[in-house]
Amino acid sequence: MKIWNKLSVQAQYYIISFLGIGVCWGILSLTQVQFINIVFFMTAYIWHFSLVTPGLKEKVMLSHHRLSFLAIVVRVNHYLQIFINLKKLPYASSFIRALSPGLFTFMLFILGGTGNILFTILGSFIFEVIYIFMKKKTNIFHSSLLEHRENLDTAPMIPNAEKSHE
Repeated sequence: MKIWNKLSVQAQYYIISFLGIGVCWGILSLTQVQFINIVFFMTAYIWHFSLVTPGLKEKVMLSHHRLSFLAIVVRVNHYLQIFINLKKLPYASSFIRALSPGLFTFMLFILGGTGNILFTILGSFIFEVIYIFMKKKTNIFHSSLLEHRENLDTAPMIPNAEKSHE
C-alpha cells in the first residue's frame, strides 16, 4: 500500500484502467466472442478511458495537434457536454460520453456489416462502473469528470500559432 500511495494520480488511473480492460478482454476471449465484438467493446472502453484521463483534455485542447483523432474525440465530447445539458440527471456526463463511441461503432457496423453494437454499450458501461467505483473508493480522481461543470459554456481556445493557419 505504501507504493500505491507514492504513485501519481495519473499512474494510479492507468493501473486501474488497464487492469480493468485486461480482465474484461480475458473474459471475452475465454467466451469465444467474435473478434469484431471484442473490438467494439475495447473501442468504447478506450474511448471513455481517454476522455477522463487526468490532464489529457487540457493538453489536447491547447496543443497544436488539432486534427488528430484524439483531439477530435475530446472536442466532440466537449461540445456534446455543452449542447446536451442534463445537469439534473445523475451521471449525465457518463451517458453523454457514451454517445460518440456508440455512433462511431454504429458507422463501423453499417460499413462492415458484422458485429454487435451491444458490446459498445457494454464497454462504455464497464469502464464507467470501474471509474465511478474507484473514484468513490479512493477519492483521488477529479470530481468534475463525473458531473457537468459550469464552465463548459466556453469554447476551447485555439493557440495563437494555429490561428495563423486558418
